[in-house]
Amino acid sequence: MTARIPTPEAVSYFSARLLPEHVREAATTADRAELYLACPVSPLSVEDWGDRETVLAQWHRADKTLAATALRPVTATEVLS
Repeated sequence: MTARIPTPEAVSYFSARLLPEHVREAATTADRAELYLACPVSPLSVEDWGDRETVLAQWHRADKTLAATALRPVTATEVLS
């Protein structure tokens, strides 16, 4: 597993303003799910495993939304002369 490099808040706010609402929500959900999934779980607790499965399903839904969204809008790249 690789370590994530933290993004400055100003950069996050700027890029979040340009994203559609559903993509912003998916990114937030994915981040929260990753934090929750990184916490240790008791192997004997059925409730903890059930919560973990629910969060894992939320993470997969958010990941699917993020994967289906282009990070940059498609624009023409022709040279004007």
